[in-house]
Amino acid sequence: MRLILVDDEKGIVDGLKKMISRYIPECEVVGTAHNGADGIKLVQKIKPDIVITDIRMPQTDGLDMIHMVQEAGVHTKFILLSGYADFEYARRGMQLGVQFYINKPVEEEELRDCLYSVMKAIQEERVKRREVDDLRQEVHSLMQENALRDLLDIGSENEEVIEELLQIARIPSAGTWFGCMLLEFYGSADTLKDSVIQQVLLQIDQILGKYRGVYRFRYSSTQIAVIVSQSRSIGYADLVSSVHRLKEQVYQHYELSMTVGIGTVQKGAAGISLSFEQARHALSYKVIKGANAVIAFPELDHLTGRSEPVPEEMITKLEAALENLDEKEGISLIRDIFRTMEARAGISPADLQLQCLNILLSSVRKMSFQQLQQNDFLGRHILSLEEMSRFRTLESLKEWMAEVIRKIIVFKQEHNIPKKKDIIAEVKEYVAEHYSEPITLADLSARFFISPYYLSQYFKQKTGDTYVNFLTQIRINKAKELLERTDLKVYEICQMVGYSDTQHFARMFEKLMGYKPRDYRKQLPKT
Repeated sequence: MRLILVDDEKGIVDGLKKMISRYIPECEVVGTAHNGADGIKLVQKIKPDIVITDIRMPQTDGLDMIHMVQEAGVHTKFILLSGYADFEYARRGMQLGVQFYINKPVEEEELRDCLYSVMKAIQEERVKRREVDDLRQEVHSLMQENALRDLLDIGSENEEVIEELLQIARIPSAGTWFGCMLLEFYGSADTLKDSVIQQVLLQIDQILGKYRGVYRFRYSSTQIAVIVSQSRSIGYADLVSSVHRLKEQVYQHYELSMTVGIGTVQKGAAGISLSFEQARHALSYKVIKGANAVIAFPELDHLTGRSEPVPEEMITKLEAALENLDEKEGISLIRDIFRTMEARAGISPADLQLQCLNILLSSVRKMSFQQLQQNDFLGRHILSLEEMSRFRTLESLKEWMAEVIRKIIVFKQEHNIPKKKDIIAEVKEYVAEHYSEPITLADLSARFFISPYYLSQYFKQKTGDTYVNFLTQIRINKAKELLERTDLKVYEICQMVGYSDTQHFARMFEKLMGYKPRDYRKQLPKT
């Protein structure tokens, strides 16, 4: 413990220094002063743990010194030293929060007991302060994660809400560049347990720590979302290189394989969700690149090839056959598609493989890869190029593709996915029933066997609005009903409709209803 002595008698200061040095090794005298004015300057400069000060001193007495130090915001423990049995001094000292006194002449035992009592009080306060800080950090981390989830899924159009979410997450956006990535891991439940993921998060912090901001959280059971930010443009090649190094380090330390999709670097808050959408889309191309790859969004142009694509109307019909669980129609369409490819002169084996990959991507784009991995055949055949690389003729590829289509339909039947279901209607119904829970696109994708990227696009296409806006509208409408029909407090309603931050809830309510929640309740007609 660092300690300062303040007394106008030099002999007393020297005597205290000797006793502390000899009998109390846990304390170190780091400064001395002989009047209150010098004591104030010294305490503000050194910020010691403990100050032993006389009460009566020239220029500024000990109590005035304590008051001025506290006004300056310096937190330290004071021990009052006085040879005067004056109740008024003691009363003023207690008002200033002083709990410890030593009478002159100072006895060694009394000094030691007093200092040990002060040190114990300091240690207890530090423990409590750490607990409060840890709790505050835990609450902030949870609020930041929830805000970032909404931010990544909201789309890039609603800039006002984006800025609101960034404020909750305490992420500066003015003049800031952002880059997003999505990491997907492979392994059993044991290899992906929370303790391992926490270590991976620390590894992310270490490798990407050169950027001003690194924000990462578990996006789904097998995925981690990462956002990096910087006040100047982020070098994309350097970012990709850092991710390669991260992938190697994670495998080296934890024998954990991962595939990474990286979005482009964007300037400003509105670019965050766009970059993440690109990262999610890039990750879906692991079908072509294979597992354990780092896939940058700009590379996708080179992955799609130069050959003429399969006609879109054929792909649309194939998707419809898969939705209807119509195996006969699906196989017939595969044969029609291959007849179309066969009619093209000079098509190469590489082009054949690429066309098949495009067909497969279209066939499974409404299904989550997490679900595909649950099926041994689909996981091995669709998520790698090993099987496809064996085929060099249209006939062999055609039969293999027909088998894949059969397996996709069997998969859907095994998971009780109904024919011609209106997936968006089911999503809306589910959200309406579970609005009070932290529902994310990743959660919905796993529940409804549909990829997050496709769900985000399809939801907006069908409803004209983003999923996050839809969820917000439901929550605020329910809050409105509770304000009208109950006497619940605003913070209770906030929690009941799925918000963790009362201020954010109030701002969203005002945005949609034109009133803050309390003002809305006040203007309701009296019954």
